[in-house]
Amino acid sequence: GGGGGGGVRGGGCPVGPGLVVPHAQVVAGTQGTTGRMPDGRALTARVVLFDPNRDVAILSVPRLGVAPLREAAAQRGTTGAAIGYPGGGDEKILPAVVDGEVQAEGRDIYGQNLVIRHIWITEADVKPGNSGGPLVDQAGNVLGVIFAASTSQPGQSYALTDAEVQPDINAAAGRTQGVNVGPCALG
Repeated sequence: GGGGGGGVRGGGCPVGPGLVVPHAQVVAGTQGTTGRMPDGRALTARVVLFDPNRDVAILSVPRLGVAPLREAAAQRGTTGAAIGYPGGGDEKILPAVVDGEVQAEGRDIYGQNLVIRHIWITEADVKPGNSGGPLVDQAGNVLGVIFAASTSQPGQSYALTDAEVQPDINAAAGRTQGVNVGPCALG
C-alpha cells in the first residue's frame, strides 16, 4: 500500500476464504492496498480488521483463489519452516524448530500501550521480509505468524502463536468493508 512517506511492503498468509494476515504495522497509514501473488499478479485488497495491539491486520482479497492454510498446535521440539520474502526478494523456506511458548510483554505498534502476546520462540534464521509470513509444521499447517528476529541471540526468532491470532481471524470472517488503519507506524 501507499503511505508512510512511500510504498510499504510486507508478507502475509492465507487464513480463510479470501483472507490474508499481514502485520498491522505494514498497513498502518496506507491506502490502495494490493496483494502481490508469487506469480506476479496484483490483486485488490481491503483491510477489514486492524489490531495495533496484537500487530495483526486482516485483508479481504476477493480474487485470492488460494486455499487457507490449516492450523495446528505445537510444542517445544515441533519442527517445520519459516516462510517469507527476506529482503523483499524471492520466497524462502527456512528450517524452524519451536523452542517454547511465552507470554511476552511489549508495546503496541505505536510504542504507546503495554500489551501481552502469546508467542513462539523458535530457532529459525529469519530476516526482515520474513515478518508476516507463516511458521508452519512439517505438514504445512500454520503454527503462527513470524514477527521478529532476536537482536541478541543469532538464529532465534519469534512468531505470534496461532491461538493469539485466531480471535482476529474469527472477528474478520465475513467482513468486506474497509476499516480505519490509523497513522503510519513504520519509522
